[in-house]
Formats: sequence, C-alpha cells, structure tokens
Amino acid sequence: MVVARLDRLLPRRRVLSVLRFAVVSGTGLAIDVVLFFGLVQASMRAGFANLISAALAVTFVYFVSARRIFAYEGRFLLPLFCIYLGYQAAAVALASWAVDSIVAHGAAPILAKGLVLPVTFTANYLCMAFITAKKA
Repeated sequence: MVVARLDRLLPRRRVLSVLRFAVVSGTGLAIDVVLFFGLVQASMRAGFANLISAALAVTFVYFVSARRIFAYEGRFLLPLFCIYLGYQAAAVALASWAVDSIVAHGAAPILAKGLVLPVTFTANYLCMAFITAKKA
C-alpha cells in the first residue's frame, strides 16, 4: 500500500530516468571536472575554464541522453539542439559567473564548482525532459 502511494507520487520510470541521467551526467561531470582542473592548473581563470569544460560536457550529455534516457524517438532536429545550446549558453555563463564570484570570495576553484553542481544538475534534467517531450 505504501509502495503504491509512493509510485503515484513519484513513478518508477521517473526515478529510473533521473538515475540514468545522473549516470550520464556523472560521466559528463568527470569530463567537465578533469578538463576544468587541467585548465585551471594551466593558469586559466576559473570562470573561463568552466565555460570551456562545461560546454564540452553538456554537449556530451545531450547526445547521450536524448535517446537513451528521454526516449526521444524523432529524428535529429536542429531546432531542438539549438534550444538546448541556447539554454546551455545562458546556464553555463551564469554558472561560470557564480564560480568566479565564489572564487573571488576565497574559495578554491574546485569547491566553487562543486557548490553550483546541484543547481545545474536539476536545471539540466528539467531542460532535457522539456525539449525531448513528445510534441503533439
């Protein structure tokens, strides 16, 4: 009875979708963090390093998750990808500004990046769910 109620509140397929997205995003995050750390170690400013590393990571996440996680069955549509890229341009710019601001207040760059991750993960999942939803 409790499981049935919980399933109505949070369907299993939604939970599985979030978990799969977490795995793909985790891989994207690994790409992001390794590249970010390498660029910062090469004396690149944290915000700019975040811009480059995050742009590559989110592109990876889009192409892996669109069909495998969100079961998008349509053909590749340039407008959908452009919407995603537009969203990511704004999101990455905002996250990069936040990373720079946190670092300017004395935090280590990797800590600053870690602080913005929960917000960006949630926003990215919601964006992918929206743009890959079945269009009537």
